Amino acid sequence: MPESVPVLRRPMTWLIVAAAVLVVAVVAVVAILLAPPASQQSAEPTAESRPSPAEQLAPAPVVVPEPEPVRDPRIPADCTAIYTTDWSGAFAPDYVLNPAWSTAEGAPALYGTSDATALPVLQETSQLTCGWLPPDGGDGTVGLVTNVAVVDEAQAGVVIGAYQAAGMDCYEESGGTRCVGEWEGVAGSAGESHFLREGLWIATRWDGPAVSGYTADIIAQLFA
Repeated sequence: MPESVPVLRRPMTWLIVAAAVLVVAVVAVVAILLAPPASQQSAEPTAESRPSPAEQLAPAPVVVPEPEPVRDPRIPADCTAIYTTDWSGAFAPDYVLNPAWSTAEGAPALYGTSDATALPVLQETSQLTCGWLPPDGGDGTVGLVTNVAVVDEAQAGVVIGAYQAAGMDCYEESGGTRCVGEWEGVAGSAGESHFLREGLWIATRWDGPAVSGYTADIIAQLFA
C-alpha cells in the first residue's frame, strides 16, 4: 500500500492554495478600481480622430464676386433705341439687326474696332453691341458692328491716340471727337468710325454695307 500523507502536511497545502487565490482576487479588484470609466475611455479622442493643426487652422476660402458694371443711363438696353430712324430698309436684304446666330451661345464676340490698342479698351468698357449682319450666319467680320461704351478721360485719350497713330482722320464734330478711316474690305467698302463725347464712345466698323449718316443718327439720339 502507498504510504499515506502525513496529516500535518495537508492543512499547510490548503493554506498555500487559499493564499494564492486571495492574492489573485486582490489584484483583480485593484485593477478594476484603477481602470477609467468606460464613458471616459470612449470620449477620449484617439490620435487618428484628432484633427491635424493644418485642418484646425486652415481658413475656408473666401470667394469675392466681381462687381457688376454700372450701366450708363444714357445707353438704352435695346439696339433699336439708339437710332432716330429705322435703318432696316437701308441694310436690307443682305444684313439684318442682331440675327439669331449672332446672339446664340458660342457666337463670335463682336466689336466695332480691330485696332490692337483700342480693342482692349472697348472689350472692357462696351455696354451695348448692335450688329447688322448676314441673316444666315457668319463670323462677324462681314457686316456692320457698333458698340456703345463708357470711357473715362484717360481711356478716351488712349483711343483717340491709337486712331491718330493708325492714320485715321480725327477732328471735332458735334461737340466731341470723330475719327474715321476707310479701306477696301473682303465684301466691298470697309472702315471704322468712332465718336467720343462726355464719356461715351460710339465705335463702329463695317465691311460690305455702305450707308451714310449712320453715326450721325446715333449721335443725335444719344445726345438729344
